[in-house]
Amino acid sequence: MKKHRSVAMLAAVGLGLTLSAGLTQNATAAPSGAQPAHPRSSDDPNSLREVAESAGVLIGSGAIKSMTTTSDGRPSNYLAEPQFREVLAEEFNSLSPENDLEWTFVQPQEGVYDFEGLDRLVAFAQENDMEVKGHGLISACCNPDYLVAKIGDPVAFRAAMVEHFTTVMQRYAGKMDRWDVVSEALTTYGGEGLQHTDFYQALGPEYVAEAFRIAHAADPNAKLFLNENLVEAFPQKRQELYELVSGLVADGVPIHGVALQMHQTLQGPQPGVITEMANAYHALGLEVSIAELDVHTLDSAAQAQIYHDVVAEALNSGITEISFWGFTDKHLYTWLPGAKPLIFDEQYQPKAAYFAVLDALQDFEARPAVALQGVQADLDRYIAAGEARGPLAQQLTNVLRQAERHEAADRDAEAVSALQRALSRLENVKRTDRVSATAHDSLTRGINEVTALLARPEVQAQPAA
Repeated sequence: MKKHRSVAMLAAVGLGLTLSAGLTQNATAAPSGAQPAHPRSSDDPNSLREVAESAGVLIGSGAIKSMTTTSDGRPSNYLAEPQFREVLAEEFNSLSPENDLEWTFVQPQEGVYDFEGLDRLVAFAQENDMEVKGHGLISACCNPDYLVAKIGDPVAFRAAMVEHFTTVMQRYAGKMDRWDVVSEALTTYGGEGLQHTDFYQALGPEYVAEAFRIAHAADPNAKLFLNENLVEAFPQKRQELYELVSGLVADGVPIHGVALQMHQTLQGPQPGVITEMANAYHALGLEVSIAELDVHTLDSAAQAQIYHDVVAEALNSGITEISFWGFTDKHLYTWLPGAKPLIFDEQYQPKAAYFAVLDALQDFEARPAVALQGVQADLDRYIAAGEARGPLAQQLTNVLRQAERHEAADRDAEAVSALQRALSRLENVKRTDRVSATAHDSLTRGINEVTALLARPEVQAQPAA
């Protein structure tokens, strides 16, 4: 969702909808002068990024403006601010641009591209070992006049799409590994099918499938997503999205996932809705992500609860990529006067919402299955680095896999027994084995932690996700 899109707000039912670009953005300026780095409580020493990476989760921030040629009334190039850069790199392992990839910004004149901001964004991500999603290839907004002029000539319009997709995606091949190919294809509230965008007018309803085919040809290795809003709020729109996506899959269109925006106003989605959607798309063999989460409310406690509940349900339903629509209220965009929808305040201090998200991540990380996967990932890394070699490496791999199978089948006692065999093997390293002190201590600690998790009464009673 971007500030250029016009949608109506239904505050009475607590829906997160975008108003027209002319509405007040409600940004609050931070006090002048240097601000201290955000503090980390001694009780919560880990960043979102550390906990997410331990749990195998991508935790990201979208709405990262890196271009300098913007005129939306807010500062340009957020990355020019040292504190913004510091918090972004510390707290997140993924990012995506705001409007920088919209057609009119990246190719303002036909054949003339402006990659300055996107190059800056990618360079920052590479410097800080972060992944980048290409957000905003095509949507209902931000199409330049020269493209609109081709609507009456489908052949020329499609050729322009091919040239644009190919130029942009090949430039960032291997640097942007996943893309929102089409955003907000459906009408705002559902029930009316596809929006009659410029792309629809030029190519008809098949433009969605055609866009995915063109994107796949431009970068066959990239994962391609359809990005949509408000499906968690409107059952009819939810069904329309499923029918659209399942139809694409049935037709062999190269789509790899669905990105749920998840903008919330005053209240969150009904419990179970995220799980229902995730299960439906996973059954089609697709990935599901939360792409633009923010919470617009005037009650900080309610905001924190909504953030927690959305993140917790998403993780427990198998969604392992969660991104917010920005992270600091210094650069907020809201349609609810007085709301500050993000998890850091204007001075980069973490809010209650931040700690609610952290709690949800830590609870997920503490699940035995997730912790086991973390130990296996550590072992794989040590094997690749040559710090665990010989029969020991294969034996530990086999034992951990046995423990995973037992845990998945709710055979916790057998899982613990398998882990105890792994510990015994680590304590009795043979001459034909090699394990570094670092690998030995890390694996031993990880296995002990999983064993303790399996022994918790609440884990024994916890149903499988």
